[in-house]
Amino acid sequence: METQPKPAIPNLNRQHRDSMFRGLFIIPQNTIQLLNHCSGGVSTLTAEDITPFDLESAIAARNRRNDISFLTKDNRLIILVEHQSTICPNMALRLFLYYVELLQLWIKLNKISLYASKKIADLPAPEFYVAYNGSKKLTVPYSTFITEHTGIKIDIKVKIVDIHYESLADTATGNALAGYSYFYKVYDECIQKGIPPDDAFTTARNKCMKRGYLTGFIEKEDFIVLYKEILNYDEQLKAEGRAEGIAKGKAEGKVEGKVEGKAEGKVEGKAEGLLEAAISLVKKGTDIEYVIEAIPLSDSQISQLKKMTA
Repeated sequence: METQPKPAIPNLNRQHRDSMFRGLFIIPQNTIQLLNHCSGGVSTLTAEDITPFDLESAIAARNRRNDISFLTKDNRLIILVEHQSTICPNMALRLFLYYVELLQLWIKLNKISLYASKKIADLPAPEFYVAYNGSKKLTVPYSTFITEHTGIKIDIKVKIVDIHYESLADTATGNALAGYSYFYKVYDECIQKGIPPDDAFTTARNKCMKRGYLTGFIEKEDFIVLYKEILNYDEQLKAEGRAEGIAKGKAEGKVEGKVEGKAEGKVEGKAEGLLEAAISLVKKGTDIEYVIEAIPLSDSQISQLKKMTA
């Protein structure tokens, strides 16, 4: 059946701005290193066994960021998502809905009719992983979504994996995940010491190059294209934490959920930074209404947000 072709190593100067996570791990050999860690080293797939398959196409409803999805030779559709804040209890449901979107794309690309008399065979089986890189300690290794009614049951299980540098078994310079995790380790340590974000970025980049991490990627001048996104790192985390807090409060009908969200996710910074954070959250799947309520945007910024994420 027809599938998307494997891409070459990406040029970071894209019309849409990829995150560092996606820009690095969309490369098949790097994807395999990430998958090996997420699977606990049991995966036997090679770079030749996978084909990137995501919503980055003209017929997709919208672009997504911070995710890697691919088809495997044994007919699995594996979705890897990076998460940098508190794990949302609805993560499993969110990834299931993403799988459904990808399945719709797969059906369309393969020109399959849902109204044919024959049953569709060999649908790609879903497999979900969340690569956790947040500031809080990871306490739950799985996110689940289970619903059952009159004998019909949906059971979704997502494995959440710690990708902090200290948790890695393989920290060799040729390991892309090690380089990525080391970059954020240095960056976060600098921020905690009160070092300005731009200096923290430069320090992390220079230390990676000195150690030999991310060779062929981080030393490119085009890597600076990601500069603003990484400088917005803390602000985006706060905004996401606040949005998820409000969402949780609404779902449970509790005022304290909203209060907690505001306390954990107080957004500071310039108006432009707030809009950037809001756009990023919506493109990563956070409900736009929650984002609008969580982030103090002006009327014109809300209009821009709706237009840019439509």
